[in-house]
Amino acid sequence: MARTTKILALAALAAALAGAAEAQPYRPGGGRGPSATLFEGPNFQGRQITLHAFSDNLKDTGFNDVAQSAKFQGRWRVCDDSRYRGRCQDVGGEVADLNQVGMALKISSLQGYFEGAWDRGGWGGDRPFEAATGVLFPYPSVAGYDVASGGAAANAFCRSVGLGSSAYYDSSERAPRALDGEGRYMGETNILRDVLCRRR
Repeated sequence: MARTTKILALAALAAALAGAAEAQPYRPGGGRGPSATLFEGPNFQGRQITLHAFSDNLKDTGFNDVAQSAKFQGRWRVCDDSRYRGRCQDVGGEVADLNQVGMALKISSLQGYFEGAWDRGGWGGDRPFEAATGVLFPYPSVAGYDVASGGAAANAFCRSVGLGSSAYYDSSERAPRALDGEGRYMGETNILRDVLCRRR
């Protein structure tokens, strides 16, 4: 019971400190991210499109369920539904026939990985607020990117700065671009704010 009371007290502290902090603007972290070139035909033939970092819905590009081959710079996750849903597959390098990975004529969204993003340590902002049993980060980021909301991402952030799991987080703000808990680029999404990390 005392542990629950401490966690609630830290959550109340987090909320109070969040109200006093100024908003930090979105920082894209530089560069365009990894690239993927999709081809209409097998063996890199036909019409093509090059995408950088992510595309959460290929419908607007005229390439939804069209690609039969692709060249990937770095590791990518390709999915057969928009917004990275449905069946997904990790791919990389040159894939002359997407049938080899079961994704020919099926890709509707894709997102590149920011390799090693979580290995860099997630905090690059102002000094966090320290409490007896935790540390509050009002504007968490990883490699200069906002962090997509969710418990897994909050835990990944806390561990990337050398702390334990998260005790509290807010996800009421949105950003045009973020990284998820696996280090994948995301389009517009809810993001983490006021992450309270437990001390180990």
